[in-house]
Amino acid sequence: MDAVWPWRVVEAMTLGVPVVAAASDVHRDVISDGGSIVAPEELPEALEAALGPDAARLRVLGQDRSRAFSWASTGERVWALHADL
Repeated sequence: MDAVWPWRVVEAMTLGVPVVAAASDVHRDVISDGGSIVAPEELPEALEAALGPDAARLRVLGQDRSRAFSWASTGERVWALHADL
C-alpha cells in the first residue's frame, strides 16, 4: 500500500475533532502527540475513549498539533531554503 498524506486527519485536528488512527509510519509522523495512535485491534476501545473521557484532551492536543501544518509556515520554509541555496 502506498503512503498517502492524511489531509483529512490534519483537517480534523484543526477543527478540534478527536483523532484516533491505526498505527502507521505516516500517522506517527503527522499526528504525533495530537491524537491517539493504536494497533488496529485496539481501535474499538480507543474510539470509545475518544468519544468519552479522552475527548476534551484529544481536542486540545489535536488543535495544537495542527498548527504545525500551515501554508504560511510552509511558504516561509520554502523561502528560507531558497535563500540558503
